[in-house]
Amino acid sequence: MLAVTVAVFTNLALFLAVLPVQVSRMGGSRLQVGEATAFFSAGTVACELLVALLATRVSMALLLAAGASLMGAGTFAYLLAADSVPAMLVLTAVRGGAFGINVVTGSYLVAAYAAPAERGRALGIYGLAVSVPAIFGVSLGLLVQSAQGPQLLYVVGGLPALLVGLGFAVFVLRRPPPPVTAPRFHPPALPTLLPVAAVIGLITMTYGALVSFGPALVAGGGTAAAPLLFFVFGVLRAASRPVAGFAVDRAGALLVSVISALLVAGGCAVLAAWPRGAGLVGGAALFGSGLGAISNAGYVAMLERIEDSGHALATATWSAAFDGGVMLGGAVFAVAAQAYGIGAVAVLLPVVGTLAWLTMTADWARLRLAPG
Repeated sequence: MLAVTVAVFTNLALFLAVLPVQVSRMGGSRLQVGEATAFFSAGTVACELLVALLATRVSMALLLAAGASLMGAGTFAYLLAADSVPAMLVLTAVRGGAFGINVVTGSYLVAAYAAPAERGRALGIYGLAVSVPAIFGVSLGLLVQSAQGPQLLYVVGGLPALLVGLGFAVFVLRRPPPPVTAPRFHPPALPTLLPVAAVIGLITMTYGALVSFGPALVAGGGTAAAPLLFFVFGVLRAASRPVAGFAVDRAGALLVSVISALLVAGGCAVLAAWPRGAGLVGGAALFGSGLGAISNAGYVAMLERIEDSGHALATATWSAAFDGGVMLGGAVFAVAAQAYGIGAVAVLLPVVGTLAWLTMTADWARLRLAPG
């Protein structure tokens, strides 16, 4: 299962910043550059919500295999759409849908097999495994694109996900995994999940902006600035996942979420005000640390608010909030950049980050002050 998820997240990392740059090189507008991120996330959110319904009927392990296979096949299909921005965007939405299937099923299976008291640590280790590709993948994708063009990436990025997905499907059919608590759909429980989901969505809006416009924001730092930005960001995002997992099991998911949101807000502010040199490195470190930590803590906070049979809904809600935020970030910041230039991204980034921290703090205080 871990091999499938790592292959998918490697595919994601390689193309995360490459596709917006490629759309720009193909003559796309700033709006279409943002849409490269938004289309991926739109497909992701749609399939994440669909998985919450399919989970009651189809094996989560088989869905995991199907998502990986489709993501690999969709990447290969870029070779057929190299001259068409609209075709690239459609295929990006297909890859996003495949990723959505994988991210929900992978997180759900880890949470389902972990003991409740060790769930934070289990998800932290899982988070580290899926974050490692982002340490090198985003920067590597940009470097290969610059040196060789994107065609090599379409093949190298697509093949592992396709082959591992198909192989895992055969394995699951021959040796079904141990049973877990049967998922049920719990619509009445959704309102209890929404405060944390709102915070995740706001934070990942800033992430969507970083992916789409980070290279332009730090362009004053030279050609190595964007790869450095995503490398530092990826390292700290990965390192913070297991650290946050242990902290969640000891201090509680909500408190860790508040601290994580503050780190993101600080990172946004530093990158917006000082997008080069030490400011670039420090801002990327704060941003990456906060995003990695809240990816773990926010998810556990949702799981704690619903019974075990509703964890598929909690997982789908968390995933939809995460990727929906990325989608909105790509779209909203694209409109701002198109209308007012890249300076608008620098203004909005810390505003949205601060709003996320304030929302998370308000939810933590509400629960702390609640009677009983």
